[in-house]
Amino acid sequence: MHAQIPNKTLRGLSFLFARLPSAEKWLHFTTLSWVLFQLVSAAGMHVSKDATVYHLTLIDHIHMYSGVGLLLFSMVFFVTVINRRPLTDMYPWLSGNFKVMKADLRILKTGRLPSPKPAGLAATIEGLGLLALILATVTGALWAIAMLNENASSPDFLTIHKTAVTAIEAYVWGHGIFALLHLIIWWRR
Repeated sequence: MHAQIPNKTLRGLSFLFARLPSAEKWLHFTTLSWVLFQLVSAAGMHVSKDATVYHLTLIDHIHMYSGVGLLLFSMVFFVTVINRRPLTDMYPWLSGNFKVMKADLRILKTGRLPSPKPAGLAATIEGLGLLALILATVTGALWAIAMLNENASSPDFLTIHKTAVTAIEAYVWGHGIFALLHLIIWWRR
């Protein structure tokens, strides 16, 4: 019985990622792991507004340099996804196309999860998640550059970065909860 649980869980995860090309599965997993590492390492940071580069601890440096690496990796992830899907799939609101999202919201109101489709709710949320990731990494890199160069505006960049990170935290929670719901629905079938 115990051997079936991991096997069924692996099949469930395969179900969740079935529509993604193999390279994107690994990019997705690596990005998620890296973002979670950044969130955990950020919890160990205690950088005050008046801190200088000399006040930074080892964990601060690890977080900063790892964040710059995540920025570069995020760009690869973003470009990979955009090469597979048109911008109108993930950002339909840019052209005022809300038809598919409205249909998905009607399905949600019935207590069911809509299936992923171009310009739908899942695709739009994926697009917003990518934007949140880029925003968090770019603002973090700007703060790191300002801090390491002892720029007087460093505290402002830190405040902006912390605000941007709130978006990626919300995305990680929301995305994770919906993935779990899809997994539970699959499991019950």
